[in-house]
Amino acid sequence: MTVGPLLRPGATAHLNPETLADHAAIKDVTAAYGHYYDSGDFDGLRELFTEDVRYEFVPETPPFPGRVEGRENVMRALVEQWRHNRHTLGAHQRHVTTNIVVLRQRDSTAETRSLLTATLAYEDGRHEVRRTGGYADILRKEDGCWRFARRQLRFAGLLTPGVPLTLE
Repeated sequence: MTVGPLLRPGATAHLNPETLADHAAIKDVTAAYGHYYDSGDFDGLRELFTEDVRYEFVPETPPFPGRVEGRENVMRALVEQWRHNRHTLGAHQRHVTTNIVVLRQRDSTAETRSLLTATLAYEDGRHEVRRTGGYADILRKEDGCWRFARRQLRFAGLLTPGVPLTLE
């Protein structure tokens, strides 16, 4: 099941106050992910996911598994990745998420794309780019809040906006 038809960038016919508020909230969730993860605020991060979320890394990048399903399983994997970065690599990860665009939206479901530059900041002041890639996300509005229902992070071969991501 796709979220709906592709929204044309720059078009305004579909925009109304409710849609604009939804787009702002969706972009806030996307940006909040980096802030919560990078600071180690896992309670805040947990709230950004639906109970049945699916998170995928393409290709798989150990120690994070290629595909994780369910909020608590995703959280365990993200905490393990954060600890690996912090304690094994001795660095603080920084997510720089840009070019966030809402591609499709229907009622309580939306599809977005964004670009990621993941950096590492070391205690001695060094800073390095760790990875770049792109997110393809499906968000679902539950109890008035947008949350990730599917999050796919691709390090190579980004999905084009015309190719819909599905919940299947």
